[in-house]
Amino acid sequence: MTLAAHQALREADVVVGYKGYIDALGDLLAPHQTIIASGMQTELDRARHALDHAVAGKRVALVSSGDIGIYAMAGPVFELLAERGWNGSEPEVVVLAGVSAFQAAAAHLGAAISHDFCVISLSDLLTPWPLIEQRLAAAATGDFVVALYNPRSRERHWQLEAAFDLLRQQRPANTPVAFATNVSRPNEQFTLTTLGAADPSLANMFTVVLIGNSRSYRMGDRFVTPRGYAEAKLRGDNPPSPATQVHEQTENVFVAAKEHKGTQQDDAAFAPLPQRGRGAGGEGQLGHAHHTYPIVLTNLSASRAVVVGGGPVGERKVRGLLAVGCAVTLISPDATAALQVWAAAGQLTWAQRCYQPSDLTDAGLVFATTNQREVNAAIAHAAAERGMLCNVADAPNEGSFHLPALHRSPECLIAVSTDGNAPGRAAAIRDALARFIAEEEGTRV
Repeated sequence: MTLAAHQALREADVVVGYKGYIDALGDLLAPHQTIIASGMQTELDRARHALDHAVAGKRVALVSSGDIGIYAMAGPVFELLAERGWNGSEPEVVVLAGVSAFQAAAAHLGAAISHDFCVISLSDLLTPWPLIEQRLAAAATGDFVVALYNPRSRERHWQLEAAFDLLRQQRPANTPVAFATNVSRPNEQFTLTTLGAADPSLANMFTVVLIGNSRSYRMGDRFVTPRGYAEAKLRGDNPPSPATQVHEQTENVFVAAKEHKGTQQDDAAFAPLPQRGRGAGGEGQLGHAHHTYPIVLTNLSASRAVVVGGGPVGERKVRGLLAVGCAVTLISPDATAALQVWAAAGQLTWAQRCYQPSDLTDAGLVFATTNQREVNAAIAHAAAERGMLCNVADAPNEGSFHLPALHRSPECLIAVSTDGNAPGRAAAIRDALARFIAEEEGTRV
Protein backbone atom coordinates (compact mmCIF):
# COMPACT_ATOMS: atom_id res chain seq x y z
CA MET A 1 0.00 0.00 0.00
CA THR A 2 1.32 3.46 -0.89
CA LEU A 3 1.63 6.25 1.68
CA ALA A 4 -1.16 8.19 -0.05
CA ALA A 5 -3.50 5.20 0.19
CA HIS A 6 -2.52 4.71 3.84
CA GLN A 7 -3.51 8.29 4.63
CA ALA A 8 -6.78 8.08 2.68
CA LEU A 9 -7.73 4.94 4.60
CA ARG A 10 -7.06 6.59 7.96
CA GLU A 11 -9.15 9.64 7.03
CA ALA A 12 -12.16 7.66 5.73
CA ASP A 13 -15.55 7.63 7.46
CA VAL A 14 -16.68 4.60 5.45
CA VAL A 15 -14.55 1.73 4.13
CA VAL A 16 -16.02 -0.45 1.37
CA GLY A 17 -14.45 -3.55 -0.11
CA TYR A 18 -14.38 -7.28 -0.78
CA LYS A 19 -14.48 -9.18 2.53
CA GLY A 20 -11.09 -10.79 1.98
CA TYR A 21 -9.45 -7.41 1.44
CA ILE A 22 -11.23 -5.85 4.42
CA ASP A 23 -10.00 -8.71 6.62
CA ALA A 24 -6.45 -8.17 5.35
CA LEU A 25 -6.51 -4.53 6.50
CA GLY A 26 -6.75 -5.67 10.12
CA ASP A 27 -5.48 -3.03 12.54
CA LEU A 28 -5.41 -0.36 9.84
CA LEU A 29 -9.16 0.08 10.34
CA ALA A 30 -10.44 2.31 13.15
CA PRO A 31 -13.39 1.62 15.51
CA HIS A 32 -15.25 4.75 14.40
CA GLN A 33 -15.29 3.73 10.73
CA THR A 34 -18.33 2.16 9.04
CA ILE A 35 -17.18 -1.04 7.34
CA ILE A 36 -19.11 -2.45 4.37
CA ALA A 37 -17.74 -5.82 3.27
CA SER A 38 -19.21 -8.05 0.55
CA GLY A 39 -18.46 -11.28 -1.29
CA MET A 40 -17.26 -12.20 -4.76
CA GLN A 41 -18.95 -10.86 -7.92
CA THR A 42 -20.59 -7.93 -6.12
CA GLU A 43 -18.46 -5.23 -7.71
CA LEU A 44 -21.37 -3.04 -8.80
CA ASP A 45 -22.96 -3.25 -5.35
CA ARG A 46 -19.71 -2.12 -3.74
CA ALA A 47 -19.41 0.76 -6.19
CA ARG A 48 -23.01 1.83 -5.45
CA HIS A 49 -22.43 1.74 -1.69
CA ALA A 50 -19.31 3.87 -2.09
CA LEU A 51 -21.01 6.44 -4.32
CA ASP A 52 -24.18 6.63 -2.21
CA HIS A 53 -22.20 7.36 0.96
CA ALA A 54 -20.02 9.88 -0.89
CA VAL A 55 -23.11 11.71 -2.19
CA ALA A 56 -24.38 11.78 1.40
CA GLY A 57 -21.27 13.72 2.39
CA LYS A 58 -19.17 10.90 3.80
CA ARG A 59 -15.48 10.41 3.10
CA VAL A 60 -15.31 6.94 1.56
CA ALA A 61 -12.37 4.60 0.97
CA LEU A 62 -13.15 1.93 -1.62
CA VAL A 63 -10.38 -0.64 -1.27
CA SER A 64 -9.05 -3.22 -3.69
CA SER A 65 -5.94 -5.35 -3.96
CA GLY A 66 -3.00 -4.23 -6.07
CA ASP A 67 -3.84 -1.17 -8.16
CA ILE A 68 -7.54 -0.25 -8.09
CA GLY A 69 -7.34 0.77 -11.75
CA ILE A 70 -6.11 -2.64 -12.98
CA TYR A 71 -8.90 -5.24 -13.21
CA ALA A 72 -10.37 -3.67 -10.08
CA MET A 73 -12.96 -1.24 -8.74
CA ALA A 74 -12.11 1.98 -10.58
CA GLY A 75 -13.91 0.68 -13.68
CA PRO A 76 -17.28 -0.07 -12.03
CA VAL A 77 -17.19 3.25 -10.17
CA PHE A 78 -16.76 5.31 -13.33
CA GLU A 79 -19.33 3.23 -15.20
CA LEU A 80 -21.89 4.08 -12.50
CA LEU A 81 -20.82 7.71 -12.49
CA ALA A 82 -21.48 7.84 -16.23
CA GLU A 83 -24.96 6.34 -15.72
CA ARG A 84 -25.70 8.99 -13.09
CA GLY A 85 -24.59 11.88 -15.31
CA TRP A 86 -21.66 12.82 -13.09
CA ASN A 87 -20.49 16.40 -13.63
CA GLY A 88 -16.86 15.65 -12.83
CA SER A 89 -16.81 17.32 -9.42
CA GLU A 90 -19.72 16.18 -7.22
CA PRO A 91 -18.91 13.90 -5.53
CA GLU A 92 -15.14 14.30 -5.75
CA VAL A 93 -13.47 11.08 -6.87
CA VAL A 94 -9.74 10.48 -6.42
CA VAL A 95 -8.06 7.31 -7.70
CA LEU A 96 -4.87 6.44 -5.82
CA ALA A 97 -2.34 4.26 -7.61
CA GLY A 98 -1.22 1.02 -6.04
CA VAL A 99 1.32 -1.70 -6.72
CA SER A 100 -0.16 -4.43 -8.88
CA ALA A 101 0.75 -8.10 -8.48
CA PHE A 102 2.67 -8.26 -11.75
CA GLN A 103 4.83 -5.30 -10.68
CA ALA A 104 5.54 -6.77 -7.26
CA ALA A 105 6.26 -10.16 -8.82
CA ALA A 106 8.62 -8.63 -11.38
CA ALA A 107 10.48 -6.79 -8.62
CA HIS A 108 10.89 -10.01 -6.64
CA LEU A 109 12.23 -11.77 -9.75
CA GLY A 110 14.71 -9.04 -10.69
CA ALA A 111 14.11 -7.36 -14.05
CA ALA A 112 11.37 -9.36 -15.76
CA ILE A 113 9.53 -6.36 -17.29
CA SER A 114 12.45 -4.09 -18.16
CA HIS A 115 11.29 -3.97 -21.78
CA ASP A 116 7.88 -3.72 -23.45
CA PHE A 117 5.21 -5.80 -21.75
CA CYS A 118 1.46 -6.29 -21.68
CA VAL A 119 -1.07 -7.55 -19.14
CA ILE A 120 -3.91 -9.88 -20.18
CA SER A 121 -6.64 -11.46 -18.08
CA LEU A 122 -7.61 -15.02 -19.00
CA SER A 123 -11.01 -14.71 -17.33
CA ASP A 124 -13.77 -15.05 -19.92
CA LEU A 125 -16.48 -14.05 -17.46
CA LEU A 126 -16.79 -10.58 -19.03
CA THR A 127 -14.59 -10.97 -22.11
CA PRO A 128 -15.25 -13.68 -24.73
CA TRP A 129 -12.43 -16.19 -25.17
CA PRO A 130 -11.93 -15.52 -28.92
CA LEU A 131 -11.10 -11.89 -28.08
CA ILE A 132 -8.71 -12.99 -25.32
CA GLU A 133 -7.06 -15.40 -27.76
CA GLN A 134 -6.75 -12.61 -30.33
CA ARG A 135 -4.96 -10.42 -27.79
CA LEU A 136 -2.66 -13.28 -26.79
CA ALA A 137 -1.77 -13.84 -30.44
CA ALA A 138 -0.99 -10.14 -30.89
CA ALA A 139 1.20 -10.16 -27.78
CA ALA A 140 3.01 -13.26 -29.00
CA THR A 141 3.63 -11.80 -32.45
CA GLY A 142 4.73 -8.49 -30.95
CA ASP A 143 7.24 -10.28 -28.70
CA PHE A 144 5.94 -8.64 -25.52
CA VAL A 145 6.69 -9.92 -22.06
CA VAL A 146 3.25 -11.12 -20.99
CA ALA A 147 1.67 -10.99 -17.54
CA LEU A 148 -1.40 -13.20 -17.22
CA TYR A 149 -4.04 -12.43 -14.59
CA ASN A 150 -6.86 -14.78 -13.55
CA PRO A 151 -5.01 -17.71 -15.13
CA ARG A 152 -6.99 -20.57 -13.63
CA SER A 153 -9.92 -21.40 -11.36
CA ARG A 154 -12.05 -24.42 -10.52
CA GLU A 155 -14.38 -23.66 -13.44
CA ARG A 156 -11.71 -22.36 -15.83
CA HIS A 157 -8.98 -24.97 -16.05
CA TRP A 158 -8.02 -25.03 -19.75
CA GLN A 159 -7.35 -21.40 -20.71
CA LEU A 160 -3.82 -21.19 -19.31
CA GLU A 161 -2.69 -24.26 -21.25
CA ALA A 162 -4.23 -22.75 -24.39
CA ALA A 163 -2.31 -19.52 -23.75
CA PHE A 164 0.94 -21.46 -23.29
CA ASP A 165 0.32 -23.39 -26.51
CA LEU A 166 -0.18 -20.16 -28.42
CA LEU A 167 2.95 -18.53 -27.01
CA ARG A 168 5.02 -21.65 -27.68
CA GLN A 169 4.45 -21.05 -31.38
CA GLN A 170 6.31 -17.75 -31.17
CA ARG A 171 8.88 -18.29 -28.42
CA PRO A 172 11.64 -20.81 -27.66
CA ALA A 173 11.00 -23.57 -25.15
CA ASN A 174 13.59 -22.13 -22.73
CA THR A 175 11.72 -18.81 -22.37
CA PRO A 176 11.47 -18.01 -18.63
CA VAL A 177 8.05 -18.41 -17.03
CA ALA A 178 7.28 -17.41 -13.44
CA PHE A 179 4.26 -18.45 -11.38
CA ALA A 180 3.80 -15.90 -8.59
CA THR A 181 1.09 -16.79 -6.07
CA ASN A 182 -0.18 -14.65 -3.17
CA VAL A 183 2.31 -11.94 -4.08
CA SER A 184 3.35 -9.67 -1.18
CA ARG A 185 1.41 -11.78 1.30
CA PRO A 186 2.95 -13.85 4.10
CA ASN A 187 2.41 -17.07 2.14
CA GLU A 188 3.67 -15.79 -1.23
CA GLN A 189 5.21 -18.44 -3.46
CA PHE A 190 7.31 -18.21 -6.62
CA THR A 191 8.08 -20.94 -9.13
CA LEU A 192 10.50 -20.16 -11.97
CA THR A 193 10.43 -22.55 -14.91
CA THR A 194 10.43 -22.47 -18.73
CA LEU A 195 7.72 -22.16 -21.35
CA GLY A 196 8.38 -25.69 -22.53
CA ALA A 197 7.95 -27.13 -19.03
CA ALA A 198 5.29 -24.75 -17.67
CA ASP A 199 2.58 -26.66 -15.78
CA PRO A 200 -0.80 -24.88 -15.62
CA SER A 201 -1.69 -26.73 -12.40
CA LEU A 202 0.80 -24.48 -10.58
CA ALA A 203 -1.60 -21.55 -10.99
CA ASN A 204 -4.80 -20.54 -9.23
CA MET A 205 -6.88 -17.37 -8.95
CA PHE A 206 -4.24 -15.81 -6.68
CA THR A 207 -1.46 -16.36 -9.22
CA VAL A 208 0.00 -14.00 -11.79
CA VAL A 209 2.02 -15.67 -14.53
CA LEU A 210 4.92 -13.86 -16.20
CA ILE A 211 6.20 -15.11 -19.58
CA GLY A 212 9.38 -13.64 -21.02
CA ASN A 213 9.97 -12.41 -24.55
CA SER A 214 12.43 -13.92 -27.04
CA ARG A 215 15.38 -12.24 -25.29
CA SER A 216 14.46 -12.92 -21.67
CA TYR A 217 16.68 -15.27 -19.70
CA ARG A 218 17.21 -16.76 -16.25
CA MET A 219 20.07 -15.71 -14.00
CA GLY A 220 20.01 -18.20 -11.14
CA ASP A 221 16.67 -17.66 -9.45
CA ARG A 222 16.18 -14.32 -11.22
CA PHE A 223 14.26 -13.47 -14.41
CA VAL A 224 15.82 -10.85 -16.69
CA THR A 225 14.49 -9.12 -19.80
CA PRO A 226 17.26 -6.91 -21.22
CA ARG A 227 16.38 -3.59 -22.77
CA GLY A 228 19.70 -3.26 -24.58
CA TYR A 229 21.66 -0.67 -22.59
CA ALA A 230 24.85 -2.73 -22.83
CA GLU A 231 24.38 -3.15 -26.58
CA ALA A 232 23.78 0.58 -26.98
CA LYS A 233 27.01 1.31 -25.12
CA LEU A 234 28.92 -1.03 -27.42
CA ARG A 235 27.52 0.76 -30.48
CA GLY A 236 28.87 4.07 -29.16
CA ASP A 237 28.07 7.43 -30.70
CA ASN A 238 27.55 6.06 -34.23
CA PRO A 239 24.66 3.60 -34.07
CA PRO A 240 23.96 1.62 -37.25
CA SER A 241 21.14 2.57 -39.58
CA PRO A 242 17.83 0.70 -39.30
CA ALA A 243 18.71 -1.27 -42.44
CA THR A 244 22.05 -2.29 -40.93
CA GLN A 245 20.34 -3.29 -37.70
CA VAL A 246 17.99 -5.58 -39.61
CA HIS A 247 20.96 -7.14 -41.43
CA GLU A 248 22.84 -7.69 -38.18
CA GLN A 249 19.80 -9.25 -36.53
CA THR A 250 19.44 -11.77 -39.35
CA GLU A 251 22.69 -13.60 -38.68
CA ASN A 252 21.93 -17.32 -38.65
CA VAL A 253 18.53 -16.59 -40.18
CA PHE A 254 17.59 -18.05 -43.54
CA VAL A 255 15.62 -15.84 -45.89
CA ALA A 256 13.84 -17.41 -48.84
CA ALA A 257 12.60 -15.20 -51.65
CA LYS A 258 10.49 -16.51 -54.49
CA GLU A 259 10.32 -14.06 -57.39
CA HIS A 260 7.24 -13.93 -59.61
CA LYS A 261 7.65 -12.85 -63.24
CA GLY A 262 4.39 -12.84 -65.18
CA THR A 263 3.01 -16.36 -65.13
CA GLN A 264 6.44 -17.94 -64.77
CA GLN A 265 7.95 -18.65 -61.38
CA ASP A 266 11.67 -18.94 -60.79
CA ASP A 267 12.96 -21.57 -58.43
CA ALA A 268 13.24 -20.36 -54.86
CA ALA A 269 16.64 -18.92 -54.03
CA PHE A 270 17.86 -19.69 -50.56
CA ALA A 271 21.05 -18.45 -48.99
CA PRO A 272 22.29 -18.45 -45.40
CA LEU A 273 23.32 -14.97 -44.37
CA PRO A 274 27.01 -15.01 -43.37
CA GLN A 275 28.22 -14.65 -39.82
CA ARG A 276 30.92 -12.03 -39.67
CA GLY A 277 34.07 -12.93 -37.81
CA ARG A 278 32.75 -15.97 -35.99
CA GLY A 279 34.11 -19.48 -35.83
CA ALA A 280 37.18 -21.04 -37.39
CA GLY A 281 35.89 -20.43 -40.89
CA GLY A 282 36.59 -16.71 -40.67
CA GLU A 283 34.71 -14.05 -42.64
CA GLY A 284 31.56 -15.31 -44.28
CA GLN A 285 31.67 -18.74 -42.66
CA LEU A 286 29.09 -20.11 -40.29
CA GLY A 287 30.49 -20.59 -36.80
CA HIS A 288 28.62 -23.83 -36.20
CA ALA A 289 27.12 -26.68 -38.19
CA HIS A 290 23.61 -26.16 -39.54
CA HIS A 291 21.26 -29.02 -40.27
CA THR A 292 18.56 -26.81 -41.73
CA TYR A 293 17.66 -27.13 -45.41
CA PRO A 294 15.14 -24.46 -46.46
CA ILE A 295 12.55 -25.46 -49.04
CA VAL A 296 9.29 -24.12 -50.47
CA LEU A 297 6.55 -26.69 -51.11
CA THR A 298 4.84 -25.60 -54.31
CA ASN A 299 1.98 -28.08 -54.78
CA LEU A 300 0.21 -29.77 -51.89
CA SER A 301 -3.09 -30.38 -53.65
CA ALA A 302 -2.28 -34.09 -54.01
CA SER A 303 -0.91 -34.44 -50.48
CA ARG A 304 -2.52 -35.33 -47.17
CA ALA A 305 -1.53 -33.74 -43.88
CA VAL A 306 -2.36 -35.22 -40.49
CA VAL A 307 -2.83 -32.67 -37.70
CA VAL A 308 -3.03 -34.15 -34.21
CA GLY A 309 -4.57 -31.69 -31.75
CA GLY A 310 -7.71 -29.61 -32.12
CA GLY A 311 -6.76 -26.53 -30.10
CA PRO A 312 -5.81 -23.01 -31.26
CA VAL A 313 -2.38 -24.18 -32.45
CA GLY A 314 -3.87 -26.98 -34.51
CA GLU A 315 -6.41 -24.56 -35.93
CA ARG A 316 -3.64 -22.28 -37.22
CA LYS A 317 -1.86 -25.21 -38.86
CA VAL A 318 -5.07 -26.41 -40.50
CA ARG A 319 -5.95 -22.92 -41.72
CA GLY A 320 -2.62 -22.62 -43.53
CA LEU A 321 -2.89 -26.10 -45.05
CA LEU A 322 -6.42 -25.56 -46.32
CA ALA A 323 -5.38 -22.25 -47.84
CA VAL A 324 -2.93 -24.04 -50.18
CA GLY A 325 -5.34 -26.85 -51.08
CA CYS A 326 -3.88 -29.61 -48.93
CA ALA A 327 -6.16 -32.44 -47.77
CA VAL A 328 -6.27 -32.44 -43.95
CA THR A 329 -7.11 -35.14 -41.45
CA LEU A 330 -7.61 -33.84 -37.91
CA ILE A 331 -7.10 -36.23 -35.00
CA SER A 332 -8.53 -34.92 -31.73
CA PRO A 333 -11.30 -35.74 -29.23
CA ASP A 334 -12.42 -32.10 -29.38
CA ALA A 335 -11.79 -29.10 -31.58
CA THR A 336 -12.11 -25.33 -31.76
CA ALA A 337 -15.27 -23.82 -33.18
CA ALA A 338 -13.54 -23.00 -36.47
CA LEU A 339 -12.25 -26.55 -36.90
CA GLN A 340 -15.72 -27.93 -36.24
CA VAL A 341 -17.19 -25.62 -38.87
CA TRP A 342 -14.59 -26.69 -41.44
CA ALA A 343 -15.22 -30.35 -40.63
CA ALA A 344 -19.00 -29.92 -40.97
CA ALA A 345 -18.46 -28.22 -44.33
CA GLY A 346 -16.36 -31.14 -45.57
CA GLN A 347 -13.17 -29.09 -45.80
CA LEU A 348 -11.31 -31.55 -43.59
CA THR A 349 -11.72 -35.05 -42.18
CA TRP A 350 -12.10 -35.14 -38.40
CA ALA A 351 -11.39 -38.33 -36.47
CA GLN A 352 -12.96 -37.38 -33.13
CA ARG A 353 -10.76 -39.47 -30.84
CA CYS A 354 -7.27 -39.67 -29.37
CA TYR A 355 -4.17 -40.25 -31.51
CA GLN A 356 -3.25 -43.76 -32.69
CA PRO A 357 0.03 -44.67 -34.46
CA SER A 358 -1.92 -45.93 -37.48
CA ASP A 359 -3.21 -42.37 -38.03
CA LEU A 360 0.05 -41.51 -39.80
CA THR A 361 -0.41 -44.06 -42.58
CA ASP A 362 0.08 -42.44 -46.02
CA ALA A 363 0.51 -38.96 -44.53
CA GLY A 364 2.69 -36.53 -46.43
CA LEU A 365 3.04 -34.06 -43.56
CA VAL A 366 2.48 -34.59 -39.85
CA PHE A 367 1.77 -31.88 -37.25
CA ALA A 368 1.90 -32.66 -33.52
CA THR A 369 -0.02 -29.84 -31.79
CA THR A 370 -1.54 -31.42 -28.68
CA ASN A 371 -1.09 -30.02 -25.17
CA GLN A 372 0.42 -33.31 -24.00
CA ARG A 373 4.21 -33.51 -24.22
CA GLU A 374 4.36 -37.29 -24.25
CA VAL A 375 1.84 -37.54 -27.11
CA ASN A 376 3.73 -35.03 -29.25
CA ALA A 377 6.98 -36.90 -28.59
CA ALA A 378 5.36 -40.20 -29.59
CA ILE A 379 4.06 -38.66 -32.82
CA ALA A 380 7.51 -37.29 -33.65
CA HIS A 381 9.10 -40.70 -33.00
CA ALA A 382 6.53 -42.53 -35.14
CA ALA A 383 6.91 -40.05 -37.99
CA ALA A 384 10.71 -40.37 -37.89
CA GLU A 385 10.49 -44.16 -38.07
CA ARG A 386 8.32 -43.85 -41.19
CA GLY A 387 10.51 -41.19 -42.79
CA MET A 388 7.73 -38.60 -42.66
CA LEU A 389 8.13 -34.86 -42.34
CA CYS A 390 6.86 -33.84 -38.89
CA ASN A 391 6.34 -30.50 -37.15
CA VAL A 392 6.23 -30.58 -33.33
CA ALA A 393 4.56 -27.49 -31.87
CA ASP A 394 6.04 -27.52 -28.37
CA ALA A 395 9.53 -28.82 -29.28
CA PRO A 396 10.51 -27.66 -32.80
CA ASN A 397 13.87 -29.43 -32.79
CA GLU A 398 12.18 -32.76 -32.06
CA GLY A 399 10.52 -32.75 -35.48
CA SER A 400 12.00 -32.62 -38.96
CA PHE A 401 10.67 -29.21 -39.98
CA HIS A 402 9.21 -26.04 -38.56
CA LEU A 403 7.27 -23.22 -40.15
CA PRO A 404 8.95 -19.86 -40.81
CA ALA A 405 7.47 -16.41 -40.40
CA LEU A 406 5.94 -15.58 -43.79
CA HIS A 407 5.25 -12.43 -45.77
CA ARG A 408 3.49 -12.61 -49.12
CA SER A 409 3.28 -9.79 -51.63
CA PRO A 410 2.44 -9.76 -55.35
CA GLU A 411 6.14 -9.92 -56.19
CA CYS A 412 7.72 -12.14 -53.58
CA LEU A 413 7.38 -14.60 -50.76
CA ILE A 414 9.64 -14.05 -47.77
CA ALA A 415 10.24 -16.75 -45.18
CA VAL A 416 12.31 -16.02 -42.09
CA SER A 417 13.41 -18.72 -39.67
CA THR A 418 15.53 -18.90 -36.53
CA ASP A 419 15.63 -22.69 -36.60
CA GLY A 420 12.66 -22.69 -34.23
CA ASN A 421 14.68 -21.06 -31.45
CA ALA A 422 13.15 -17.58 -31.43
CA PRO A 423 9.96 -17.33 -33.52
CA GLY A 424 9.23 -13.87 -32.14
CA ARG A 425 12.55 -12.61 -33.44
CA ALA A 426 11.86 -14.18 -36.84
CA ALA A 427 8.51 -12.39 -36.96
CA ALA A 428 10.17 -9.07 -36.11
CA ILE A 429 12.74 -9.51 -38.90
CA ARG A 430 10.01 -10.52 -41.35
CA ASP A 431 8.03 -7.39 -40.48
CA ALA A 432 11.10 -5.20 -40.98
CA LEU A 433 11.72 -6.75 -44.39
CA ALA A 434 8.05 -6.37 -45.29
CA ARG A 435 8.22 -2.66 -44.46
CA PHE A 436 11.34 -2.32 -46.62
CA ILE A 437 9.61 -4.03 -49.56
CA ALA A 438 6.51 -1.87 -49.16
CA GLU A 439 8.65 1.28 -49.16
CA GLU A 440 10.57 0.06 -52.22
CA GLU A 441 7.37 -0.72 -54.11
CA GLY A 442 5.97 2.67 -53.16
CA THR A 443 9.11 4.37 -54.51
CA ARG A 444 8.81 2.53 -57.83
CA VAL A 445 5.19 3.64 -58.17
